[in-house]
Amino acid sequence: MQNDHRTRRRFLAGAGATGAVALAGCNSNSDSGSSSNSSTSTATSSSSGYADKIVFYNSGSLKYDPGTKANIERFEDETGVTVEVNEVPWKNLKTSLTTIWRNENATVDAFNGPTWWLADFVASDWLEPLDLGDDHMSNYPSNLRDLVTFDGSPYMAPQLGKWGTYLYDTQHFEKQGVSEPPSTWDEVVSKGKQLKTDDTAPFAFTWSSKAVFTFKQFLYQAGGQLFDGNEPVFVEDGTTVLEFFERLRTNGLIPDGASSMGEGGVGDTFIAGQLASVESWTPLGARALDADGWGKERVASAKPPKGPASRATFQDTNGISVSAFSEKKKTAKEFARFMTTPESCKTDMKVEGNPAVVPSVYDDSEIRSKYPSWLLEDMKYNLQHAKSETYLAQPKVDDYLTEQLTPALLGKKDPEAALKDAESNIRSFYEKAGLL
Repeated sequence: MQNDHRTRRRFLAGAGATGAVALAGCNSNSDSGSSSNSSTSTATSSSSGYADKIVFYNSGSLKYDPGTKANIERFEDETGVTVEVNEVPWKNLKTSLTTIWRNENATVDAFNGPTWWLADFVASDWLEPLDLGDDHMSNYPSNLRDLVTFDGSPYMAPQLGKWGTYLYDTQHFEKQGVSEPPSTWDEVVSKGKQLKTDDTAPFAFTWSSKAVFTFKQFLYQAGGQLFDGNEPVFVEDGTTVLEFFERLRTNGLIPDGASSMGEGGVGDTFIAGQLASVESWTPLGARALDADGWGKERVASAKPPKGPASRATFQDTNGISVSAFSEKKKTAKEFARFMTTPESCKTDMKVEGNPAVVPSVYDDSEIRSKYPSWLLEDMKYNLQHAKSETYLAQPKVDDYLTEQLTPALLGKKDPEAALKDAESNIRSFYEKAGLL
């Protein structure tokens, strides 16, 4: 799925032709300190040579990221470095960073964001290689290491995961006489017909602003991918996906409002008992365990139902990167390392319920005492089998996909015709940008 990391910068080299990527093309000077690859706790800033303060752009309020907040407090306690957090609304974060870096501004030292921004940022020379050694990067599975690596160096330290976990309501399953969750797409349909009631839809997935994420997950299960290099190649396998969605829709197996259901809406509907099963980004599993009327007696998880090719889920991972224009690179790199150690991943999972990006965390005694073993096993499986891609001008590409995916989902456009139009629009856009 991923391009070999030795050639991925060459894959990105044509990005300078497009205003959508808005390359800066300039590198900043290094700070006075060198990067730190130590896996041990650091000393105070006065004795370590670290800066007294760094500025960290968080994607949203720490009120809703208690795991990140707890780890920032740990970092400050252990290093003596103050982390000034700028809480930028998620929808504004990429624009804010782009504006800052186009002006080669040192305002921000580090930020957290999704892996799917990396192609544009790395191509623009806006990010600093993190110089994380094998002792750190070997904590992650190879599929995740490859995703954040360009020219042999990681440009993002994976922090937390949000994968499409399959959850189901055992209470509803038992009432309808369904003893096991579906293990294939065909069983989602056949068992869905048994699970359907006037008050409860058998199945739902996150759509709305994350339509492309959901499409990619099912595309990978169908054995496809969006791109081969810069060439869009999703029509054939994507048609299989949309035909599956059409089976769900025409059989009344997904709720009528599926096209407007975002991550929160899917979770709310599931907790309300109006969905028998759902593929949604966690921490919905942790939320259901704590919800009134739920708990481990009612909620259960399973591996994603297998498509024509696999049970792969979409790799929606957030990580921490360091600005190439930062004047405090050594400290910012240490922050990125600290926030993504196994101990920090465990802290995040304990506090917030986000899936850890380090497989060993799922075997930790504290984590195993907090969450059911069946949930941990499925989370770990999803981590190790997740897939994703980085591609240039991601927002524009995703817009072209979304404008075709939604009418196809609603039965208002032929699936193959919709995807051919999306592919044509993306190819034309890349050709004008000099990428094809």
